[in-house]
Amino acid sequence: MTNHTPHEKDLKPKALARVEAQHEAQKTKAADVVKLLIAAALVVGGIWAFYALPGQPVYVRAALPVVGVALAVLIVFYWCDFGRRLVRYVRDSVAEFKKVVWPPRKDAMRMTMFVVAFVAVLALFIYAADSLISWLFYDVLLKRG
Repeated sequence: MTNHTPHEKDLKPKALARVEAQHEAQKTKAADVVKLLIAAALVVGGIWAFYALPGQPVYVRAALPVVGVALAVLIVFYWCDFGRRLVRYVRDSVAEFKKVVWPPRKDAMRMTMFVVAFVAVLALFIYAADSLISWLFYDVLLKRG
């Protein structure tokens, strides 16, 4: 009978790689928090500059929060890991959306009308059931009606 358990020397590199990957993820998460704080500071700084500089022309004052928000968006979506993942997810979603084969307009309208009719009939049924239960409870059982 043979022993199919892996040797101890084969386990160490895998475990070490897993620990290193977790350590990298923690570093990335900490770096993303710092980047988010920078982005928030840019937004707050832009808003503060709008109110702190009343002597400047309105277009300059209005541009400061816009620039702060624009820089914050760039930091979040292109510098942070989860922003890049979100952009990748949206791109993949759009690609999948383009692959969908939509039914013809006639079929889509027909199915929509079936759904609307079913919802209307169901609403009438629920109203009738509620009215019947109310009548039974208040008029027949409690004799208050």
